[in-house]
Amino acid sequence: MRISDARDLDAIRQGLARWLAARDPEGHEPALAPIERPEAGLSAETLFVRVEADAASGAPERSFVVRLPPTGDALFPAYDLAGQASVQRHLAAAGIPTVAPLAVEEDEGWLGAPFLVMERVPGRTLRNDAPFLRKGWLAEATPDAQARLHANLLDVLARLHRLDWQVPEWDEAGLRFLRSSPNGGGAGDTAAGGLAAMLDRWGDYLEWAAEGNEPAALVEASTWCRANRPTSEPPISVLWGDVQLGNMVIGDDMGVAAILDFELASFGPAELDIAWFLVLHSMTVSSCGGDLPGFPDRDATVAAYERRLGRPLQDLHFYELVAAFRSGAIMVRAARLLARLGVDDTWLTNDNPIFELIGELLAGR
Repeated sequence: MRISDARDLDAIRQGLARWLAARDPEGHEPALAPIERPEAGLSAETLFVRVEADAASGAPERSFVVRLPPTGDALFPAYDLAGQASVQRHLAAAGIPTVAPLAVEEDEGWLGAPFLVMERVPGRTLRNDAPFLRKGWLAEATPDAQARLHANLLDVLARLHRLDWQVPEWDEAGLRFLRSSPNGGGAGDTAAGGLAAMLDRWGDYLEWAAEGNEPAALVEASTWCRANRPTSEPPISVLWGDVQLGNMVIGDDMGVAAILDFELASFGPAELDIAWFLVLHSMTVSSCGGDLPGFPDRDATVAAYERRLGRPLQDLHFYELVAAFRSGAIMVRAARLLARLGVDDTWLTNDNPIFELIGELLAGR
């Protein structure tokens, strides 16, 4: 599903060939295979680029990922590719399995927009709902293999949340990006203004996304979160921001080769990340008809994550409601964009399982 106009892949291919030639010491223009556009997400545009081997020079084939901001109206008001690149670079240097960008190009003359270039990590990806619709390689894997993947995801997430971010290696671009995210907030991060400021930022986002027609369930969730904000906040971590199975590259051994998509990366309590994963997973399972046999249930997931994090999770019910509210707000924006493109958005506006989940959470589930 796409919510913005697709770029002309031939024009992108020509622009990238010129860009690569300009970076080559000999000025050779590489032979690029036709560019592939993977199954579209809801935000930035991701393209797969393959540079064919050059027999004359002995240069091997190489594969890249190019990431550009969406065209026209977008899911978020702004896209800071340089900030995202800085975060990925620091996390990769700290041993977190992500992709350190090879280049951040700010000159829009090449492709009509700024862009990131990254090596393509070998491995498999999946659509978030596919395994729970009993489709694809993860659904066909043994329960033991499914359990390994789930455990490996929790391992990586805990390693990320235990990182010491108060080190001089972080440059200002990465710090600025993490602090300016609408997802950021925590008492230990004074620049983000704490959870109250985070809720204000997401309230502003919903108002912008809904264009004056906020769904009642989201207004109720926002009001509840503001009224029930914890007086004591957990320690501050670097947050991935969009913890989902679909945002990973997975190895044949079910290891996490890379975590992807840092548009919502921020500083904040680890609870924000794990709650996001739990809420989106619950919603997906509910809408698809059941979980994978190798995946532990919610309580077992929470217990396993607490062991890895080294502390109990605090006020998790509050953070799950925050996650449900944030997810619902993003879906409202997606629905508006789909409607402008003439796409049926009733699954987002009428039968969206997030509204039912918010009702359950508000009822104290």
